[in-house]
Amino acid sequence: MARIGTLFVTCFALAFCTAQYTKADALFDFETNAAGTPTPFTNTVNGLSAIFGGSARVCDSQGFFQSLSGQILIQNFCGSSSDSGPLTISFSSPLTAISFDFAVAGPNGTLSLSAFLGGMPVGGSNFGTTIPPGLFNGEGVANFSGAFDSVQLSSDFFLAVDNVDAGTTPVPEPGVWLLIPAIGLFAVMRRRSWSLR
Repeated sequence: MARIGTLFVTCFALAFCTAQYTKADALFDFETNAAGTPTPFTNTVNGLSAIFGGSARVCDSQGFFQSLSGQILIQNFCGSSSDSGPLTISFSSPLTAISFDFAVAGPNGTLSLSAFLGGMPVGGSNFGTTIPPGLFNGEGVANFSGAFDSVQLSSDFFLAVDNVDAGTTPVPEPGVWLLIPAIGLFAVMRRRSWSLR
């Protein structure tokens, strides 16, 4: 009987130690959005949807930035000259981490990030900028970890965002979950065969 228990525990541990895990990382880089697309709009990457809100537009960065390239989400750059205020990103599932490149108009700027879960504040942070050589706008990288499903981004100046990398908790592949009942069934059958002897 002890051998069956040991076998069951060994198989269960082996199944989870060798499991293939998926991490639902999604990179939102705005390359599929048409230039001039105003907020709000929804993008979906790897099954994760993000609603970008506030007052901004997707525009070609035109080489004005070092870390932001191609299509970016930016205020007061193309189209309307009245884009301003906080930007929001709401996700279809809770995240565990977010990271993105940002730029603030002018040399010295700060980005404030506030994170929310179900509408309740769960944390935040401030991020400074540096001016890349030969350019004139401050740029930085913002990141936040914890359980949250939306963020609000604000600055005293116009804001640009690119390369939003959203991550969720790693979960086992579906095939791993199929192993658990199979191992249990094997253990029950072995136990019955031992009791018939």
